[in-house]
Amino acid sequence: MARKSSITRMDPRIRAAVDTAIREGRATISDIVGLVNEMGGAVSKSAVGRYKQAAEAQMQRYREAQEVAKVWVGKLQADPEGDVGRLLAEMLRTTAFQTLGDLEDADPQSVMFLAKALKDLASTDKLTADRILLVRREMAKEAAEKVSSVGRAKGLSAETVEALRKEILGVA
Repeated sequence: MARKSSITRMDPRIRAAVDTAIREGRATISDIVGLVNEMGGAVSKSAVGRYKQAAEAQMQRYREAQEVAKVWVGKLQADPEGDVGRLLAEMLRTTAFQTLGDLEDADPQSVMFLAKALKDLASTDKLTADRILLVRREMAKEAAEKVSSVGRAKGLSAETVEALRKEILGVA
């Protein structure tokens, strides 16, 4: 396993200042080294370069994920119960597990947050399954009523109608 960056091992105030400088995108590597020195730290240009490169790559992945999320949210709003809704839930679950695996020094709060997200996804899956089951039961009930009314109108006996309801629809 690779060694931790010297910047990640610094005082959290210094690290936060470095992260802010990188995020704003106006500071050069030399500027960041100067900032660290001013705050009482010591770091090499190469360490800042590696840290900046990794941070910028992470920010780029985040921006790409936001763009993809916008597209998926638009599709999800159009059909929340469809394939996109189920796919999105599975993608969130996969992302949560990958994030858990990627956490090197997982603080308990991050793990708790991800565990809660997974629990909420499981609850959503159960609610969705319950809703689908309820809709199917309602549809079967309506179909059974339709079979009864049409069967009687066409002159079928009560026993025949009952047999059709039971055998075909599974409703007594």
